[in-house]
Amino acid sequence: MRMVCIAWGLALAGCASSVNTANAPRPAVQRDVEGYAIASCMTYQADAFTKDQGDAWGAVIVQRMKGDLDAMAEIAEQVKRENAASGVAVMRDESEPQKGKVLPILHCVEMIDRPAVRAAIQKAVAALRPSYGKE
Repeated sequence: MRMVCIAWGLALAGCASSVNTANAPRPAVQRDVEGYAIASCMTYQADAFTKDQGDAWGAVIVQRMKGDLDAMAEIAEQVKRENAASGVAVMRDESEPQKGKVLPILHCVEMIDRPAVRAAIQKAVAALRPSYGKE
């Protein structure tokens, strides 16, 4: 039992060292890469407004980002695959209980935590980090 507690303690200590402190913002490179993944997902949604917003958000990120845009290609591909393979979140609509309310924004925000997308994000962040310099 004591070994289990020690193992848990070491695991928690390891996790704690990678946790962002409460007042520290995400690095700009991570913000841009994660934002690009979410924006890409939005462009694959059925709603024209959501598509347009995703396209516009992606364009802003591309214009302000530092480094080679090719680093983002794998993210867009992984997002496209994951989007096609998964359903969009739906909640019960209180005003119309027989219908569901589709939540494409929630779907896209959660997209960045899917393993394949997260791996592509981490790869892009590592490739672009030198271009962003000290933050």
